[in-house]
Amino acid sequence: MLPKLKRNTQIALFALLILAVVQGSFFRTAAAGNAPVQLNIVSNELTATFKVTQPLGESPATPSSTVEEITVTVDMGDGSEVSRATIRRTTAANGSKHDQIVFNVEQAKQTVERANASGQTTARIVIPDAKDEVSQLDITIPKDAVSELIQGGLNLEIYTDNAKILIPNSSLIGLEGDVYFRVVPIKDETERQEVEDRARVERVVKEVAGDQNVIVVARPMTIETNLSSRAVDIVLPLLAVVLPTDEAERAAFLEDLVIFIEHSDGDRELVKPEVLDYKTGLLGLKFRVNKFSTFTILNMDTATEHKSYMEGYPDGTFKPDRGISRAEMAMILDRLETGAAQDAGGATAFSDVASGHWASSAIRSASASGGLMTGFSDGTFRPEQTITRAEIAAIVSRWLELHGNAPSTFNDVAGNEAEKEIALVRQAGLIEGYPDGSFRPDQPLTRAEAVTLINKILKRGSLEWTSPTWSDVPLAHWAFEDVEEASRTHRHPTIQFK
Repeated sequence: MLPKLKRNTQIALFALLILAVVQGSFFRTAAAGNAPVQLNIVSNELTATFKVTQPLGESPATPSSTVEEITVTVDMGDGSEVSRATIRRTTAANGSKHDQIVFNVEQAKQTVERANASGQTTARIVIPDAKDEVSQLDITIPKDAVSELIQGGLNLEIYTDNAKILIPNSSLIGLEGDVYFRVVPIKDETERQEVEDRARVERVVKEVAGDQNVIVVARPMTIETNLSSRAVDIVLPLLAVVLPTDEAERAAFLEDLVIFIEHSDGDRELVKPEVLDYKTGLLGLKFRVNKFSTFTILNMDTATEHKSYMEGYPDGTFKPDRGISRAEMAMILDRLETGAAQDAGGATAFSDVASGHWASSAIRSASASGGLMTGFSDGTFRPEQTITRAEIAAIVSRWLELHGNAPSTFNDVAGNEAEKEIALVRQAGLIEGYPDGSFRPDQPLTRAEAVTLINKILKRGSLEWTSPTWSDVPLAHWAFEDVEEASRTHRHPTIQFK
């Protein structure tokens, strides 16, 4: 007998299921056959009777739905197969497709054995959807299979065309039940617009974007799981996203991307992702979460222009290991408007800097009263002489107006005229010494070292995701990103995260 119902209690009847909500839930499934199922509900003085007849042998599926089985591979991430799994794909009458896959204990055992034999630590289940037909994907890993993965020390990656889910082995330890994931891509344009509208008014978004425009990029994804409070990495592909062709603009666009997360518990969060390759020819955004719901890639047009301040040479080289001259440094300071006197009227006329010298104006500005550079006691500036590490420390100290006393930690700067400035700049974390405890104050400053230092001073992040501009500064060069940042005018995002 059912408990008493409150007036206006709603009762939902389905084709195969009688469902009554009574301060919770009550299920009763009709038995097969032609016998009626009667449900009497007394609600105060109201009585309602329902009769439901279920035909003999009727399938739970819609008569027009179809089911097919698809075999997929489990590999080591490089295409080398270690096991197989089966997708049960149901196509509904409206054409929507629902995939279900169970990674069972036998498949898990086989995967662990082969992975351990080859020294691999991650197994990948590849679930194809080349035609973009699937509207929902359910993945279940029974508890016995989970135990096999734990004991084998194996991480698990679920790879789909809409998302990658990377489950560290450490996040499986301690689990005593099945693990499931449900992946639902939001394909409907109206739903996507609703997500965009919600994002614009969310406090966490407005705190970062201010009045800037917020745009949904790519397809939002809903991912559900029972792995609560356990770290999982998600990678979302930039599907159907047209990236800028200009390398610098492309890099700035990618830097502007964030992940807006609408957690199922009501929390809202912005996460800065890592840009990486999703697959050949497609980029993805990787981020870590420990609770799930809807994930949306947003672009916040908050970029500002970063002008180049260092030039290369006509032959297409940058000469990163070449010492930077005093004239070049004066030009850099002039381009950056560092606070050197704008009126060079009080500058000293140096005997070795003719009025027609290519850097004469910058030298006069940098050496004017209150400027950052000084000449020598013999009345020369020595424009072609390379800047030393001691000289750049003195320039930086004046530039940032560093004052006070700092301990001298280097073994070779005692008595140097820039000893105090070297200590102050070292204390500010801008210049380091060498493993032997030396600073090498008289050693020339290279062009690569100069841009690395100046980028730190300007708080300009390294320019990532761009191709090499200079033939002698390839991607593998230690200062590649700093050289690109300094030598290319580009737009850079101003998004800041705590």
